Amino acid sequence: MNRVIGMNRLLVLLAFAVLSPSSSAQLTSSATNTTYACPGSPGHPGGNGPLTKYSWTFKDSSGIHSFPGTSAVYGNCCSNKHSELACAAKSTPLDTYANDAAYYLTATGANGSAVVAARGYIDPKYMVVGVTYAPPGPSQNTFVLYQNSTFVGMTQSLSQSFMNGNMSTISLSYGFSIPLVANGKITTSSTTSASQTTKNTSTVTTSFQVQSGEETFGTGDYFAPVDHDYDQIWVWLNPALIFSVAPSVAPQWNGYGFDGTDQPGMDIVPIALGYLNGDFGAMPPDIQTSLNRTWAANQLPAGQDPALTVADLDQIASFDPFSVSTYGPTVIGSAPPSPETSDHRFTLTLCSPPTGTAGSSFNYLQANPSTSANVYTCQLTYTNLSTQAREITKSFSDTYTVDLNFNGSGFFSSFSAEIKNSYTLAWTTDSQNSITTSTTSMGNLSVQGPPCNNVVQGQGPCVPVYDSSGNEPTQFDIYQDNMFGTFMFAPVHFY
Repeated sequence: MNRVIGMNRLLVLLAFAVLSPSSSAQLTSSATNTTYACPGSPGHPGGNGPLTKYSWTFKDSSGIHSFPGTSAVYGNCCSNKHSELACAAKSTPLDTYANDAAYYLTATGANGSAVVAARGYIDPKYMVVGVTYAPPGPSQNTFVLYQNSTFVGMTQSLSQSFMNGNMSTISLSYGFSIPLVANGKITTSSTTSASQTTKNTSTVTTSFQVQSGEETFGTGDYFAPVDHDYDQIWVWLNPALIFSVAPSVAPQWNGYGFDGTDQPGMDIVPIALGYLNGDFGAMPPDIQTSLNRTWAANQLPAGQDPALTVADLDQIASFDPFSVSTYGPTVIGSAPPSPETSDHRFTLTLCSPPTGTAGSSFNYLQANPSTSANVYTCQLTYTNLSTQAREITKSFSDTYTVDLNFNGSGFFSSFSAEIKNSYTLAWTTDSQNSITTSTTSMGNLSVQGPPCNNVVQGQGPCVPVYDSSGNEPTQFDIYQDNMFGTFMFAPVHFY
C-alpha cells in the first residue's frame, strides 16, 4: 500500500473513531432454530441437520438499527455414509450495512461486531437520462408525444469507479423514491416525476414519468427531412448519488437523489444535438445558464469550474449514435435492418394507428395540389429486448462535487479512500432493462409530409416537387432505442 493510500486509511479510522458508539450501545442477535437438508450419497439419502439463523440489531441512544439478512450455523449431520467435507458443521457470514446505514456488521455464525458507518451523497456534474429522436419534417402536426407514461430512462453501473472494481451490493434505502438532498442532509421529500429500481447487485434503473406530455418536434426542412441535429439529448444537471460508507469497507450505493441547492426539483434540460455539435451555433442563453451550474461553485476544489465543459458537451452528444456522421450509412444503410441494428442499439417495433393494423413503418408523402398532406398518427409500442440488446453498454467518465458539509467527515474520508480517481466517476450505461412488450407506453407519433405549394389552383406541379430526383425518403421504419426506451425513425432507401 502506498503512503498516500495508507494516510487516507488512517484518516478514515480517525474520523470514524470520533463517532464510536457509547458504552451503552449493544449489538445483539436473535436466533431461530430450524433444520437443513443434509447432503446424501448414492444409495444413502441425506437426512436433516440442525440449522440456527441469526438476525442482528444494534441498539444505541438513537434507537434500534436492524441489518438485512442472517448469518447461520449449520450443525454436523455426518454419518459414516457421508463425505466429511459435505456435511461437517460450518458457519456462514453476514457482512452488511444496517438498513439505515448507521453501522456496518461483520458476522460469522453467532459471532459478530459492528462499526459506525455513515451515509452521504456526492453530486456528479450531469447524467444523460435519454435521447429522443426527431421525426421527419417541420409541420406543426409532426411530433412524438410521450404522455402519461414512463417515456425515458437509464440503467447505470458504477463499480469501476472504486478500488479493484469493488462496490458493495446496491440497496435502494429510500425505496423507489428519489429524495431531495441539500446542505449535507438527505430529506424525506422526494420527486413525483421519477422513480428508481434495481434488478441486480450492480445497476440502478431510473425512469422519468411524464404527466402533461413531452413533445419532440420534427426536423427543420420538409425537403430534407433526415436531420438528427433536431434530436434532443436530455441532461440531468443536479443528480446526487447516495452512499453508505464504513472504514475499509466497500461503499454501498443507495441510489439517486437530487440536489435542492440548485432547485427544489430535478433539473433536466433537453439539448438539441445541433447545439452540442455546433451546427446550430451558440448554445441558447437559457440553456447555457443551466449548464453553468453556478449553485455548485462552493462544492469544488479551488480552481475547478462547476460549468459543463466542451469535453462534457462532446461526451453528452455521443449518447446519440447519429452524432457520428457515418452511423446512418454504415449501421442503418439503404435497407434498414430487421429485427435490430448490428450494434443492437435499435430494435424494429410497431406503431398502432387509430384504425387498421399495426405496422413498423409509415409513409412520408407530399400533398396533392391544393390539398394538405395526410397526417399519419399511431401509438408507439415496445418490443422485448433480444439477448444481444440486453448486453449493450456505453462507458464514460464524469467529475463530481461534494457538499461542503461533508468536508472532514467520516463519510467524505471513507468515500475518498475507496475511489480510484479523485473527484472522478467511471460510469457504464446499460440497456434500459425495464423495456418489455408489457411496458405501458403512451408514446404517440404524428407525421405530416411536405405541402404542395402549387401555383395554379387544383393543378400541379408542386413547387418544389418532393423527391424529384429520387434522393429523399418516402418511407420510414420505426425503432425503439434499447438504451433509453425512446423511439427512432430510420429512412428507407436513403443512406
